[in-house]
Amino acid sequence: MNIRCASCSAEIGLERDEAFIVCPFCNSSLYLDRAHTFKSFLLKPSVSATGAADRLAQELSRREIPPAPSKSLEGVWAPFWGVRGGALQETIPAFSPVPVALQGYRLPSADAVYDQDDLAAGFTPLPCSESGSTKWEGREDVSSFALYRAPFYKLSFGAGDVPYVAWVDAVKGKVYMDKAPPPQSEAISSRFLWVLVVLFAIFTVVAAIVPGFGWSLLAVSTLALLAFPVIKRLATEVAT
Repeated sequence: MNIRCASCSAEIGLERDEAFIVCPFCNSSLYLDRAHTFKSFLLKPSVSATGAADRLAQELSRREIPPAPSKSLEGVWAPFWGVRGGALQETIPAFSPVPVALQGYRLPSADAVYDQDDLAAGFTPLPCSESGSTKWEGREDVSSFALYRAPFYKLSFGAGDVPYVAWVDAVKGKVYMDKAPPPQSEAISSRFLWVLVVLFAIFTVVAAIVPGFGWSLLAVSTLALLAFPVIKRLATEVAT
């Protein structure tokens, strides 16, 4: 079966039943299920895989989250619709399911190039979904649209059985996470809270057992001096 490209009028042979195909003559993308023709672009990555891991480490440090070992790293092309119309400029995910971290993503103001296989090397394309590609159809405020493939590094990290996923924008280097390990300050606060509760209980018991105000004060002060090295060592262990 042959169809005619709505952009350059060239005839294209259909070998597979697909909703999306690319014209080999003008590189226009055709959405066959809706008889739409649109341009498909790539946003060129400027951040390497090593740089993405560094950006994640910096983001964890900024959030006061202890360093976590990386479990996997994958480069992906995530497709988004760039929808325009008057003052309208929307970015709509063209794939499904959309990670929570990327639901508010906006296309960066970066140079885009026509979608080419040689430029896409090193990244795995996420397939377009019809459900994600019809959200803007029928809207009167939409005058033009194009498909943009944005490069991301998907990093899985974390210690123990709790997995965490971060998406690093390979164009701008921004890190997106829908959930993250608890910050170090939270762990420190939790440990010190328990230490204070235990010390308060001990001091209360000692003050009740030792007769006389002076002896009680002396006993509590002695215990406080003995506990100080333990608290100092605990603070050092948590900080490192």
